[in-house]
Amino acid sequence: MIMTEINAVEWDLVNARVLQKRGDSSIATASISFLQIVLSEFFPDLGGDFSEIITDGSNDRGVDAIHIVEGTDSAEIYIFQSKYRESLKSCSKTINDSDLHKVRVFLEDLFEKSDELRQCANFGLREAVLRIWGAHEEGKICRYNIVFCSNGSGFSESASSIVRSIETRYPNVTIDYFGGKQLVNDIFLSAPKKENGILRVISNEIFERTDGDIRGVVASVEAASFIDLIKNPDGSGVKKHIFDENLRVFLGAKGGYNTSIISTASADETRHLFWYLNNGITITCKNFSYNKGHSSPTIRLNDFQIVNGAQTSHSLIEASRLVDSDLHNVVLMIKIFATDRKDITEKVAVATNSQARIQSRDLRVNQPILRALEESFLIRGYFFERKRNMHADKPSKKRIDALKMGQIILSFDLEEPDKARTESDTIFDDRFRTIFHEGVNVDRLVKLFELYSIIENFRDIFVEENGSRPESGDNNRYLVYGHWFVLYACRLILKCNNKSDIPTGDSAKSLVRDAIQKVANACKQNKSVAHYQVFRSPKTKDKIMAEIFAKQADFFDLLRT
Repeated sequence: MIMTEINAVEWDLVNARVLQKRGDSSIATASISFLQIVLSEFFPDLGGDFSEIITDGSNDRGVDAIHIVEGTDSAEIYIFQSKYRESLKSCSKTINDSDLHKVRVFLEDLFEKSDELRQCANFGLREAVLRIWGAHEEGKICRYNIVFCSNGSGFSESASSIVRSIETRYPNVTIDYFGGKQLVNDIFLSAPKKENGILRVISNEIFERTDGDIRGVVASVEAASFIDLIKNPDGSGVKKHIFDENLRVFLGAKGGYNTSIISTASADETRHLFWYLNNGITITCKNFSYNKGHSSPTIRLNDFQIVNGAQTSHSLIEASRLVDSDLHNVVLMIKIFATDRKDITEKVAVATNSQARIQSRDLRVNQPILRALEESFLIRGYFFERKRNMHADKPSKKRIDALKMGQIILSFDLEEPDKARTESDTIFDDRFRTIFHEGVNVDRLVKLFELYSIIENFRDIFVEENGSRPESGDNNRYLVYGHWFVLYACRLILKCNNKSDIPTGDSAKSLVRDAIQKVANACKQNKSVAHYQVFRSPKTKDKIMAEIFAKQADFFDLLRT
C-alpha cells in the first residue's frame, strides 16, 4: 500500500481545483475543499451536498466524513480520513501510525457501542453512529469501507502493517488509500478520447451476426483479459473515459462495487459459475475484428465504449485486488456491437441498462422534457444537469442537478419533504411525470431554485461557523438535516398569507428566516430524538403545519384538499 508522492505538475493541478472549489463554495479551509472534491468523486449522485456527511472538527475521533448507503438487508458504510498538504514539499508526508490508531480506536468503540461514542460532542459523528447502530438493530449486514485520502505519499510501511492487522481482525472492514495521483487521473486525465483494446476469447465460444449497418458478436472471454482492457496503467482502477457513453456518468472513484459479484468472482467454489450468474458486459465500438475460424481468437476493438456493466467492471477490479490473482477460471460474457450510428448506440445503452432499480434516473436522461428544461435553463444562465456532473466545469452556483430540482419540487410543490431524501428514487420512476411535465413554468422554477439556494447557503454558513457542535447553536441547527422541511415551511407560509408568487432577493431571505423559526419551534420538543430520525418522519410535517397555522382546523382542511 505504499504510494509514491505526486509530482509538481500533479500537485499544481490538485491545488488549483482545491482553490477553485473554495472560491465557488466559500469553503473555509483547503482541507475541507479537498475532502469535498474527493467525496464528489466517490458519490457523484449526491450532487455536492455533503452537509450530513462531513464530521471534520473538534472531537471527530479521526473521522472526517461518514456516508451510509442503506439497502433493504445491508448497509455500505464509508468512513473517510483526509489529509491535505498545502505545499509540494509537504507532500512527502505519509499516513502514519497515529492516523491508523485513531481509526482503530473509533472502530472498537463503534462495534462495542461505547458510552463515550454515544455521548460524543461531535454532532455529525454522533448522528452517523446512531444511524449505524440503528442499522445493526434492524439486522442489516454492514460492510465498512475506510478511505484515507491525501495528496501526500500514502501509507508508511508501519502504517501498512497496521492496516493489515485491522483488516484481519475485522473481516467486514476494508481500508484503502485514495491519493493525489488517483484524483488527477479521475478529474483531469479522463477527457473523452478514443480507446482501442483487445479481448481474448475462450476456445470457440464466439457468435457473430450482421444486420445492415450494425454488426454484433457475443463471446466468452477471460476475466483477466477484460480487466487488462479496462484498468488504468498503474492498476489504480478503471479508465473513466471508456464509460462516457454509459447512462451513468460515473459510479464513483471507488464506488460501484457489488459484494455479490466480488464474492462470486473471488471464491474458489463459485468462480466457475460467474458466466451463468452475471449479466455480462455490453460494448459498442466503431469496428471490431478477429481471425475467424481460429480457436481462442483475439478480438480487436476500435474506439470502444462500455455502455452496460460499470458495476461488474468495478467489482472485477476489486475482486482481482482482493485475491491478488488474475481470477483464473472466471469467464465473462461480452456483447459487442459495431456501428457508426449514434441513435443505435443510445438505444443499446437504454435497452441494456433497464434491469436495475438504481438506473431509473439514468434511463430518463434523454427524455424530451429534460432536454427542453436544459435548454430553457441555459437561456436563463443556468446549467441543468440531466446526467450527473455533465456540467462539472461550470460554476457550482449555476449548476442545477436534475435530482435536486426534483427534490425541490417534491418538497415545495408536492409538499412531501420527508420523501425528498428517503424516496428520491421515485422522482425518476413513478413520480417522474408528476414532477417533470410540459406544464412547468421555467421562470418559476428558477425562482424556486434560488429560494432553495438561500436555504442551502444559510445551511453552509451555519455549518462553517458551528463546526461539529451545531446542536449548541441557534435555530439554524435544524438546517443540517431539515433543509427540505424549511423549504416546505416556506410553501406553507406563503399559503397562509394567500401569496402565490415566489419571492426573490431580500424578501426571499426574510421568508427563509421565518420558515427556519417555524421549523425550530415545531421541532424543539424532540430534543432527545436524533435529527436524522426527526426529518425522516412525516409526523414532523404536521407539527410544522400546526406551528404555522396555529392549529386552526379550517386551514388544515384547506391544505389537505
